[in-house]
Amino acid sequence: MAGNKTVDTKKLDTFFAGSRVDTPPVSTRLKAFRRQFHTVRATAGDTVHLPCCLSPETNAAAREVRWFKGTDCIEVSQVTVGSGCEGSGKLTLRDVKVTDSGQYRCEMLGEKKEEISVIHLHVSEFKLVSRSEDGKPSHVEPLKPTSKKQSSPDFGPHVFCGHDVTLPCYLSPETSAVAMEIRWFKGTDCIYLYLNGQVTEGRGYEGRVSMFTEDLQRGNVSLSLRDVQWSDYGEYRCEVTHGGHRVKNDGVRIKEFKLVSHPENDHSFILLPRTVHAHAGDDVLLPGFLSPTTSAVSMEIRWFKGTDCIYLYQNGQVTEGRGYEGRVSLFTDELENGNVSLKLKDVHQSDGGEYRCEVTYGQHKMENNIDLCIWGKY
Repeated sequence: MAGNKTVDTKKLDTFFAGSRVDTPPVSTRLKAFRRQFHTVRATAGDTVHLPCCLSPETNAAAREVRWFKGTDCIEVSQVTVGSGCEGSGKLTLRDVKVTDSGQYRCEMLGEKKEEISVIHLHVSEFKLVSRSEDGKPSHVEPLKPTSKKQSSPDFGPHVFCGHDVTLPCYLSPETSAVAMEIRWFKGTDCIYLYLNGQVTEGRGYEGRVSMFTEDLQRGNVSLSLRDVQWSDYGEYRCEVTHGGHRVKNDGVRIKEFKLVSHPENDHSFILLPRTVHAHAGDDVLLPGFLSPTTSAVSMEIRWFKGTDCIYLYQNGQVTEGRGYEGRVSLFTDELENGNVSLKLKDVHQSDGGEYRCEVTYGQHKMENNIDLCIWGKY
């Protein structure tokens, strides 16, 4: 009996290349036979591109690409020169209809027939967008898909606690939503359900959520949320179901206003609390800015040294703390731009330590800490 032999795959590849055997090179066989599976979602009237990316090995041997819907061959095309997706036989469908939904299959014909892609196309009658067909402005920009994995939305309105907000959502093209099922979610919890003209509100949202029912006829499924609470900040999504089709918006996020150490146009990143250094006798600036930029004129602004309030701005009036009389001030002409920085004149060694800025607007309170380090005189 002959002993075990080592197989030279390069020789086998050379043999197969010069033979008529329907077997790809040993080194690339698994890669060449690997099928691609995709799901594509579209709205009636869209132009859709169904991908069929060929590997360099497959592309080199391919002569034509055939597209099937179900068992029907709907397009035959010659393979373009290139590799990867550059050497693709993608299928373009224009003005798609709901009836175009289904399974599509891409096959390559060369030395042999090989199935490259299987694509499930879902065409809905409508989609959800963040502004109405008449261009009515919304608080939220539409999100752009960044990957196959659903990511959390980064766009949304900034709202003060205790205020009201509208999360915009419209059917496109404009379609009556009166007979549809509409759900709004906060995270995974359904907080609002409209079904058969009846409304169910989620726990904790009773009496605070509603839709503009008089505008449902025009496809307005926006959600109004009143008296925003701290627990309301976060991600929201709308889901509309009709005739067996379910569509979702890309989501919006209710975000809180914050107090930071840099104005919005300063993109440098410094960990908080920030430390400010000064020599005794210097004038120093303890920075504080509302983000995003908004007027602080009607807000209450307090600066603390430790637990002692050293500066209070309230209803346009100023109160200075003991030991800081005549040495602390705000830039009142900059309050409109959200600048609540504190100027401290003629600093003493005893002024060193932690300072806290606290800005209150109704129920909403924002804080930021700054450390002041005082060196000796020059």
